[in-house]
Amino acid sequence: MTGRSPAAQAVVEEYFAALAAAGARSGAPVGPDEVAELRAHVAERLASTAGTAQDAERVLAELGDPARLAHEFAAAREDEGAAGGSSLVGRVLGMPYDLRSPSSDRYATRMWDPSNPHVLVPKALGVGWTVNFGALAVALRLVRPDDEDAPFTAAPAGVVTGTLVAPLAVVVVLGALVATRWRTLPATVATHWDAAGHANGYSSRGAALVLVGLIAVVPLLFALAVHLRRRSAANRVVASALSLGFGVVALAIAVQTLVSAGGGTRPWITWLGIVGFMVLPLALLVGVSRLGRAAEQRRDLTSSKGQSW
Repeated sequence: MTGRSPAAQAVVEEYFAALAAAGARSGAPVGPDEVAELRAHVAERLASTAGTAQDAERVLAELGDPARLAHEFAAAREDEGAAGGSSLVGRVLGMPYDLRSPSSDRYATRMWDPSNPHVLVPKALGVGWTVNFGALAVALRLVRPDDEDAPFTAAPAGVVTGTLVAPLAVVVVLGALVATRWRTLPATVATHWDAAGHANGYSSRGAALVLVGLIAVVPLLFALAVHLRRRSAANRVVASALSLGFGVVALAIAVQTLVSAGGGTRPWITWLGIVGFMVLPLALLVGVSRLGRAAEQRRDLTSSKGQSW
């Protein structure tokens, strides 16, 4: 630390502030012991230099991007936890699984983590992989990994709460459709279709209704609980997006069942449901992220103006 210039100190502190922010975004903050080790490493490397800002930048560049470093720490802790004897988290035949109780924190960090370059990540609950919409948005250049200090935190509170409107609207439409048309269906109905829209799976009308209801209502109840408990903005927005995606799938299944009962074949309905499951949650998440980014920029601009006075 001796001999480090104020400019170099500022560079170091800025890096560790970015590291802390990235850890907060991922829901897995870098631990104090890990931070202490990193700081000791940086101090040791700088001790052999002139201690300028440029020297600090070169040393920190060796550690890599702070967002990527925070993700690596989080992944390492998760791997350690899985290897520590818990049979609820791990891999089977190369496929990841997580059978722990559902957690809004886990869903939030798996579904929206722009700092993680992997689009496919282990599911928050179940076997296999799910989509990291944050990485997908970065790949599509809709957002940047460092757009927000913490996901959705700066977005207006009304917008965060208002994200529930979209999944609620889908479930209301689904409920109206079921209330007016389901009784007209035969005792046995189609519940699964191939890529061409031909039915290849059937069940009773009642079982089909239960299936559609579970797909739409369970995620919505989960989202409502997350909002009512006033969890973090990231948890609430992601819960709304998750509910929206499953609501669209349930609506597509219901419409396809009704069409098949009438003797029709409409493959585009199934494909529209699949596309909606991806596009609508992505649009919701990106929209709120951009609002949060704009709010942070206005805040920073106001702060800088105040300091100039």
